[in-house]
Amino acid sequence: MIRIYRETKINNNLISRIRYYTKKIVDYLCIKQDITIVFVSDEEIKKLNKKFFNKNNTTNVISFPINDKNYLGEIYISFDTAKKEAKEWKVSLIFEILYLIIHGILHLIGYDDLDPENEKIMEDKEIEIVKNLNLNRLRKSEN
Repeated sequence: MIRIYRETKINNNLISRIRYYTKKIVDYLCIKQDITIVFVSDEEIKKLNKKFFNKNNTTNVISFPINDKNYLGEIYISFDTAKKEAKEWKVSLIFEILYLIIHGILHLIGYDDLDPENEKIMEDKEIEIVKNLNLNRLRKSEN
């Protein structure tokens, strides 16, 4: 099951689309455990980043692996940062959010990006998922 919570204002249509495509991502990766996705503000993600990683800045996504038999973990996404990055990268908001979800899920299943070699492996996997699920069709900016 995919649980989506929002601690910031996001319209229901976008949440429905996120849920639909996240299910496709989870199925593609053969994940059977539950995942929680929480959309927060820049202020809230900065607090989480400080508390758990001792970094005093905002970030786009933070993952907390639980890896229980039935529960894989939690992904926190800054909706504020996702909107900024979508504009900056000239991609649609849904595409940016899905890319962050893919990134977060990969962290939950053991990928890391702490060094250039692992970062490349993770990036290749992200590109593979986007390609195989035909998510590039969502890339075009809605702005």
